[in-house]
Amino acid sequence: MKLKPLVIVSAFTAISLSPVFAATNFSAEQKKEVEQIVHDYLVNNPEVLIEASQALQQKQQQNMQEQARDAIRQNADQLFKENLAVAGNPKGNVTLVEFFDYQCIHCKKMKPVISELLKKDKNLRVIYKEFPIFGKSSELASKAALAAALQGKYQQMHDALLSLDKRLNETIIMDTAKSVGLDVNKLKKDMSGEQVKTALEQNRQLAEKMHLMGTPAFIVAATPNGEFKKDSEPAFIPGAASEETLQEMIKQVGQ
Repeated sequence: MKLKPLVIVSAFTAISLSPVFAATNFSAEQKKEVEQIVHDYLVNNPEVLIEASQALQQKQQQNMQEQARDAIRQNADQLFKENLAVAGNPKGNVTLVEFFDYQCIHCKKMKPVISELLKKDKNLRVIYKEFPIFGKSSELASKAALAAALQGKYQQMHDALLSLDKRLNETIIMDTAKSVGLDVNKLKKDMSGEQVKTALEQNRQLAEKMHLMGTPAFIVAATPNGEFKKDSEPAFIPGAASEETLQEMIKQVGQ
């Protein structure tokens, strides 16, 4: 049977770089010949390097998904339990968790995507995890949105903040609160309250456990009657995604 060139090169490369190779009785000239074979082949067939790089990326993505699934299972109670920021069906068979920041451009672009998913799928629950990583204004916006939940207007405040096409500051955030009918005095008081503080701290801890490097980030999991299905295969998406991609993920985990 004829071996594929990539297999041959990979074998030579693995051997030549290993401690075993260094410890063998090959002469210096023999080692040099092996290294030259690998070098010449790669120079003459550079597409092999692309193929190897793609294989490495695929392997890394598989490892990342496996690590993410383990982290999701270990932290399921905190990820999927009821909190201040929930939309859609509270007992949804599938839950989409989004970690986001109100000043994240890609998070803003995901707003209409999430809205469409909620509109089309009445069995979907969305849990928003406020994860402010872009400074003080992001922190204020997250606190304001969570405090708005205590007045029953989380979704309105959430949507309004993500719709803004300007950098946030306290004045803009409070003006936005007024525009959606919030009691601003109560909002400011609740923003410094223990409930909001605890929610943000839990989100930060979850993000650390999930090894999140930025926003947005999505988790899709089977949650029959709103409870995480322990023997299911949750999905993790580290970045923005199309509506079609998320729909496919929702379909897969819901089967």
